[in-house]
Amino acid sequence: MTKDQIEYITCVIGALSLMTGKPCSFIYKKLQATGIIKDYLASAYEVLHTFSLEYVAEDVINMMKKKGEALC
Repeated sequence: MTKDQIEYITCVIGALSLMTGKPCSFIYKKLQATGIIKDYLASAYEVLHTFSLEYVAEDVINMMKKKGEALC
């Protein structure tokens, strides 16, 4: 992962934390365990970083729900 990708993923995790009221460490562990960090946020960084953090965070929340791993 590049520095830009890491910084972006950190921002997405922060947005998810604010939206769900859960600690960043909890969010990170859930995203890491489901592969969303590597398979979605890092791999699609070039496209995703053009969208708002809120949009991407909502997308991640929906992905987690589909995986049966709700963040809320």
